[in-house]
Amino acid sequence: MFNLSSLVQKAQSFIDPTQALNISASDRNPAKSTLFRHQFRLPDSQTPLQEITAELTISPPVAYSPNATQGEKDKDRDRGYHYAGKLHLSESYLCFSTQPTSFLQTASTSTSSGFTGQTHGAGPGGNGFTLPLCAIRRVERLHSQSYQFALAITTWNGLSNNAASETSKTPVLVQKITIQLAGTRPACERFCDGLKKGLKSGVGEVAKLKRVVSECYSEYLLQGDGRKEATPPDAGLGMIFRYPGDAKKLRDRSKMRLWGEYLRDYGRNITLIRQPTYHKLIRVGLPNRLRGEIWEQTSGSLFLRLENPLQYADTLQKFEGRDSLAIDEIEKDLNRSLPEYPGFQSEEGIGRLRRVLTAYSWTNEEVGYCQAMNIVVAALLIYMSESQAFFLLSTLCDRLLPGYYSTTMYGTLLDQRVFESLVEKTMPILWDHLVKADVQLSVVSLPWFLSLYINSMPLVFAFRVLDVFFLEGPKVLFQVGLAILRINGEDLLDASDDGAFISVLKSYFSKLDESAHPKSENSKLRAVTRFQELMVVAFKEFSGITQSTISEQRMKHKDSVLNSIENFAKRTSIRNLGPESKRLGVEDLGALYDRFFGVLYERQMRSQMILEETERRSKASRSRAAEVVHGLPENQVIEKGRVGLGPSPTLMDYDGFREFLSGMARWAISDSPSPSEKDSVSVTPKHSYFGNSLRRREASLSPWSEGNPEPADHEFMQRLFRRWDVDCNSSLTLQNVVTGLAQIKGKGDIMGSITYFFELYDDDGDGKVNREGILRISEALLFLSRRGLEGSLTPSSSMVGLSEYEAGNGAQVDMIQGNTNERFLSSVSAFIRRCFEYADPDHPTNQEEKSASEEKEKEVDNNAFDIGEDSDEEEDLLDLGPDAPPKSPKHRKKSTGLGGPPSPQKATRPGGRSVSIAQAEAANAALDPSKPLHITLPTFRMVVLADELLEQFFESSFPTSFRISDKMPTPGASGTSSLTTFSNLGFGRASTAPPNGIAVGGSTAGVVPPSKGLRGVLDNIVTDGMRVAAEVRRRMDEAQKEMEKNAVHRPDEDEEEEEVVIGPRDPERKSVRSEDRDLLEGADAEVMSIRGSEDIAKEKNESLSLTAGSNAGRLRRGSAASSKVVEFER
Repeated sequence: MFNLSSLVQKAQSFIDPTQALNISASDRNPAKSTLFRHQFRLPDSQTPLQEITAELTISPPVAYSPNATQGEKDKDRDRGYHYAGKLHLSESYLCFSTQPTSFLQTASTSTSSGFTGQTHGAGPGGNGFTLPLCAIRRVERLHSQSYQFALAITTWNGLSNNAASETSKTPVLVQKITIQLAGTRPACERFCDGLKKGLKSGVGEVAKLKRVVSECYSEYLLQGDGRKEATPPDAGLGMIFRYPGDAKKLRDRSKMRLWGEYLRDYGRNITLIRQPTYHKLIRVGLPNRLRGEIWEQTSGSLFLRLENPLQYADTLQKFEGRDSLAIDEIEKDLNRSLPEYPGFQSEEGIGRLRRVLTAYSWTNEEVGYCQAMNIVVAALLIYMSESQAFFLLSTLCDRLLPGYYSTTMYGTLLDQRVFESLVEKTMPILWDHLVKADVQLSVVSLPWFLSLYINSMPLVFAFRVLDVFFLEGPKVLFQVGLAILRINGEDLLDASDDGAFISVLKSYFSKLDESAHPKSENSKLRAVTRFQELMVVAFKEFSGITQSTISEQRMKHKDSVLNSIENFAKRTSIRNLGPESKRLGVEDLGALYDRFFGVLYERQMRSQMILEETERRSKASRSRAAEVVHGLPENQVIEKGRVGLGPSPTLMDYDGFREFLSGMARWAISDSPSPSEKDSVSVTPKHSYFGNSLRRREASLSPWSEGNPEPADHEFMQRLFRRWDVDCNSSLTLQNVVTGLAQIKGKGDIMGSITYFFELYDDDGDGKVNREGILRISEALLFLSRRGLEGSLTPSSSMVGLSEYEAGNGAQVDMIQGNTNERFLSSVSAFIRRCFEYADPDHPTNQEEKSASEEKEKEVDNNAFDIGEDSDEEEDLLDLGPDAPPKSPKHRKKSTGLGGPPSPQKATRPGGRSVSIAQAEAANAALDPSKPLHITLPTFRMVVLADELLEQFFESSFPTSFRISDKMPTPGASGTSSLTTFSNLGFGRASTAPPNGIAVGGSTAGVVPPSKGLRGVLDNIVTDGMRVAAEVRRRMDEAQKEMEKNAVHRPDEDEEEEEVVIGPRDPERKSVRSEDRDLLEGADAEVMSIRGSEDIAKEKNESLSLTAGSNAGRLRRGSAASSKVVEFER
């Protein structure tokens, strides 16, 4: 069959291969500010404010004498190199690049990301500069014939030497840059105004600039006359323990002279200008003492250090003496960090490594310390000071290699997938061989990427790779790896297993300093080493591997890598859950894991979006916001919270718990309307946790999930949260949630559910629930049932007080079943009455008063204990308000169709009846709060089991209301209860097919559990059930004796009483609608009309049967317990 939607989807995949992937907006469409920062290696605080086309003129430094005139200086204005490009202005930086880029909000993303040149947008490529505004000493406006605006910029180049040079006779070397702006006059004026404001704000940063510059070795190198007297700045452990490699073979002196000349001509450290020779000098190799400074200049960590130069020292001082799990891991790896270098066999090197790793672990506590971080930091410390290494490590982990050094190492695993795809594309023959031989390429390449080749190559050559890596970005790691496989391709084709594969490459790395062509007759070819050959192949043959290539491959494989990591983490977490998790199935545990971390992820993403939107609105509300053009913050939604992305939240607060429950329980959904649309704003596609990218039109500032109802907030949910929060830290872990749900759903025991519910309201843990607790339990029952009851709630005709005629009327039973929710309200009302009726007083005095009042009541009126009359005397404690349904017939006299006072028969009745009403009101515990009382667990069980609906609620409805999986429970499925109840005994239910492993007998046969015998079942009920059953039997016998006595002596009065009492005593009529009342009245009249002609004995039997049937609900506690015991005894 032709499927148009699949065809459209396939066509879209060809147009945009990343459309079907689970890719965040920041990956698919990066913000202009992000591209700007990556291009010029700026801190995250910078955004592009202004840009303009300009021509840069770099004049060679001229040595002016102190008495030089302005005319002499103007002669050299037009000398030097000329470059055309874009001039960019941010809050604290002035940047120029010959790359055709645009970072304005009005520019398209393709224009902003269309980088060319050596770095392809991954770093400071092309010619230009990145100048902090605090490093600009003077800006002059020049007169130009060809341009409207020409600016002469003088920098603080050689800042630390200026003071000494002013007193000496040595001429001052002044770095001057001429910039000619090409644009309309308003555009040039606007740019100059922004530059003026930035220069004023940058004056206060000159002190930081001096501190940072004084730690750079280039200042000492170009110091001149005072160089011998000054102490050189720290250039790493190599100054103490020698740098790796032979300085003569590396031609370190020649490199130092070349770099000294370049720095003297084109600026140093902060004020360095990129010229064509800049990239060549880096490719050739950096001199040992300047390597650390050039690394932090090309990577951008120098600008990060300029923002907060004291951060490293302050962090060490703040956390001095404190311990953490990361520090323990650091101590284990200190002696395994580059042990071949002598500096790390001494306390000096180990101490530096410990301090840098510890400081970073406190700065980034989410990551802390990760594998291979010690190797990288040890390599940095050979050429850098501690402070420099600290900031370079931050740049490395946060920007250059995100996800490499994290708990899940998802960045490394993702790049392994990208590397394998590149090998398959560029070397298909080798790839086919690896697949056939079942050789895992990642076993070899993973250490390359994770340690940046430091652990694989000799240190001398690994540092050469790092020289280019910090300039051009991560693509260098892929180019070098592909070149290694290409050069050793023939030998690798002979490798048949992982061991042989590793052996070939290990042999190659050990010979990198040997000649690549030892047998060649050409002396120049013989002089080419294997490492030089490797670099040529990497940057010539694989020059097509650009940063955009890497980014596209990462987007393609990101979703599958994260899913595999999350699936592994999911299996591990489920496997490590406690023994309580065994009560739930594997599918339920998996669904709980997905829902738990899905809620945490969605909440973290929403909080980030709300924060960004709030900041955007606050900026827009400022009057001067129109003067500044910002990037698009909504495009830069950083993904957080996913388990696969590393450190993710594992604790759920109460609001998250509410949202978690609302996704799997109907009663946890709020009744309030959805939040107003006044806060809604348009946003970009939203990234979902388990699905593809979801595009939505509107999003509000509400903290709740878009498109989902707002969760409720009830006292029952708060108690449930506190019960699950066993650590008392106001948050839940996955273990807490699984344990809590296992106690509710995993038991399958009605007694366990009743006990669990009781303990929720037992605040003191003393096994007692007071008056307030009883009312709160009733409120919770109404809260849980307000959206309908779930589970197998089947009304039983033999248990709800219907006559034999009504039990045989199928249509009427169906009508009653449809009103189960209405009957549940009456059950809750009866629950409150029974709780207060059987509650125990808190004080011994109250207990004596209660017993005395009971004796007095028996003396005044022997009929006061008549079971058939109590309900008329006591009022319903459940007030449903003005909109409540009509009062049930059980709680009022037979309707006469007229309003007004009660029947005169009741009013004119001699003393006994009226005294009974007064005593009932006086003895009602619920109406007398001055007498504290409580119920215990056995009483609570008795009251619940006395009502079939409440019994079925705790047995089936309450556990079933937690829908862990998306599948709705089957209506006829019964729980795996090991306890015999009325539901299991089959009273009043249609016969169903027996489940597997259970033998079903007749209507009075018990259910035999498949695994345990009756011993385990009896343990749950015998302790309390026997005592309750004996007490109820005693009261029943007393009541029946009183009724027999009254039936013999006062038949006319009993007959008159029954006419008033029997009809309303029917519990099933609580759910009868008013329009159907005439039908029930007719049925009752037909049954009750068969009287008069019968003798006293028949009347007595009928009275007993009707009274017993009408009070079945009240005596359920006795019949339930006794039936269970009797069945088991049989």
